[in-house]
Amino acid sequence: MSIIQATIRETKTKGQVKALRIQGDVPGIIYGGEASNEKVSLSSKEVKKLINEENFLSNVITLSLDGKEQKVLPRNISFDTVTD
Repeated sequence: MSIIQATIRETKTKGQVKALRIQGDVPGIIYGGEASNEKVSLSSKEVKKLINEENFLSNVITLSLDGKEQKVLPRNISFDTVTD
C-alpha cells in the first residue's frame, strides 16, 4: 500500500488550477463516504510513480491529509491530449 502526502486546495478557477499544475502538483477530488467532498493537490512525482505501477485504478492508496490518513481508490485519470 502506498502513502501519498496531500494538501487541501482552495482553488476556484481554471487559472488557479493551471497555476497549481505549473508548480508541479496534481489536482484531485476526494468524494464519497460520510464526509463532504474535498479538493486536494498531490505531488506529480509521486502520482507518476504510482501510475506507472500495475493496477493503479484497483489499488487502495493512503493519503496523508492534514495529519490524518485516509484510504482512497482512484477512479479516473485525465491526461493532456498533446503532452500526456
